[in-house]
Amino acid sequence: MAEDQAAPWDANTDGLITNLDKQITKEYGLSLRELLLTPEKFAGQKDALQNAEKIRDYVSKYFSGVKDGMKDEQAEFTKELENADAQSAKIEEVISTKAALARIPFIKPYYVDFDPARKEEITVDKYDNSVDALIAKLVNVSDYVSDMSGIYGKYVIGSWLFSGRKAYVISVYLEESIISSIDRMEGDLDSMIETAYQSLKLVSRKQ
Repeated sequence: MAEDQAAPWDANTDGLITNLDKQITKEYGLSLRELLLTPEKFAGQKDALQNAEKIRDYVSKYFSGVKDGMKDEQAEFTKELENADAQSAKIEEVISTKAALARIPFIKPYYVDFDPARKEEITVDKYDNSVDALIAKLVNVSDYVSDMSGIYGKYVIGSWLFSGRKAYVISVYLEESIISSIDRMEGDLDSMIETAYQSLKLVSRKQ
């Protein structure tokens, strides 16, 4: 039984999956837990791929319904995102200008591998004169500056690595929200379902 197999996720995720599994079993007679833990077993049932898509759609609608009931929280989080995006745009403009004047490369790499032991992190919530002075100082002691910013929906959450004898990272602060926690859980679960779905496709090709 899939229920007897150790779950490769934390207790909070397990509680969510257990709750969804009961709902999906009642709705469709299908098991989310079985899909995630033993996709090869799930593949043995009729219309396995279509059933997996039903489960994914149900999970997506579940999260949409949860967030639809949290309009105030969504509105507040959107304000936080808009502010972080605006501050990120301003700080990036300043970094780009100062790096160009100092003839320091300002790059937007796919990935940077650096020693975390050499990293000093600085988190700011807004651009001001002190942040401007800090950027100027860090640009002058850097070999290059790397844009490590993240994307949250349509918003940019700024983060920049100043690499020299020591690595400094300036990041824009974004307060944790119940909405971001829900989004993260939804993203993690969707990724697990997608992995299981791809496994089903491989098994289907072999049958």
